[in-house]
Amino acid sequence: MKNKKNDRYHYFTTGEFAKLCNVNKQTLFHYDKIGFFSPEIIADNGYRYYSYEQLEVFAGISILKEMDMSLNDIKTYLENRNPQNLFDLLESKQKEAEKKIERLTYLKKYLAAKSEIVLESMTACEDFISYVTLPEEYYVFSEYHGNPEIGEITTAFIEHMNYCHSLEIYSPYPVSGIIRTDNIPGPEVYGYAQIYTRILEKKDHPHIYIKPAGIYAVVYHKGGFRSAHNSYQKLVEDVRSKGYKLGDFFYEDTMLDELAMHGYNNYTLRISVQCIDPRTI
Repeated sequence: MKNKKNDRYHYFTTGEFAKLCNVNKQTLFHYDKIGFFSPEIIADNGYRYYSYEQLEVFAGISILKEMDMSLNDIKTYLENRNPQNLFDLLESKQKEAEKKIERLTYLKKYLAAKSEIVLESMTACEDFISYVTLPEEYYVFSEYHGNPEIGEITTAFIEHMNYCHSLEIYSPYPVSGIIRTDNIPGPEVYGYAQIYTRILEKKDHPHIYIKPAGIYAVVYHKGGFRSAHNSYQKLVEDVRSKGYKLGDFFYEDTMLDELAMHGYNNYTLRISVQCIDPRTI
């Protein structure tokens, strides 16, 4: 039923109320249409008027929206509001906020690490072999017993990624592979021993592998997997020419994958191997 009030000075038009509440008029029209928040007065000519008391109510609605509450939940709360319900709501929302802070903190680390990977790949010199001292790093791994065929390898990579997600591990580092150094890749030989995902920090899990700290020879290959054996051969020759022995594994990190490049043949790989000084054995 439409109402009429002679004294309009104690009320706000839709435009005035919207301006005071920092929303647009369409929002108020929508709220009224769905029965969520309606003007106190609707005159015979269709004009809508809001009261001073409704300013306080709308301010409360704005606070509840900041808590990510749906309109239905807000309506239910307002219809049943009391100090105890407010206390319970605030306690619940504090816990939600703590979880969001944890998630956003991790997301910030994730994005920073992903940016570093992309920048490293963009500035890397292909075929240049460098020797760097790396700290201890951590990986989630899956054993690989399949054939060196792209179809089987891709399937195994996806299964490994799903395995990581089942552990609630979401790493900025793409799924990559480990190859034994007694099985050096060639044109016809390319066998992974493990599939792995590097993680940002150590976790308590049986399939966490620690990549030892030490001196590593590193080469970047920007031609994808089919021609990667050429970079492996160059890396091995250079390491041996400097009097080092190869560590147990090659670490083939996929630096730029389908998220940045089109097709396997355009991926950027970083191949590394630990260098062992024979005098320390």
